[in-house]
Amino acid sequence: MVEVPMTDEQFASASQRLREHGVELNGPSGTLTKEGITATYLHADGKLTIEIVKRPFFLPLSLIEGRLKAAIEQGLAEVTARSV
Repeated sequence: MVEVPMTDEQFASASQRLREHGVELNGPSGTLTKEGITATYLHADGKLTIEIVKRPFFLPLSLIEGRLKAAIEQGLAEVTARSV
């Protein structure tokens, strides 16, 4: 499971970036799918939580979660840098 502190504004920005890459976040909770990976997500109480529920057997869960968390945190850092 991936958990990242995130404000409502950051969540909106992350949703827009993901949309540009073909991933739709419809509201503060739901399911997303891309390239054989399915995850549920919830943005509540200042935190985004993502749980991988389906993945190709050859992709380790730790690899998927690590890359996902790194991508989210990089995106947040870019948004913060533009705001300053």
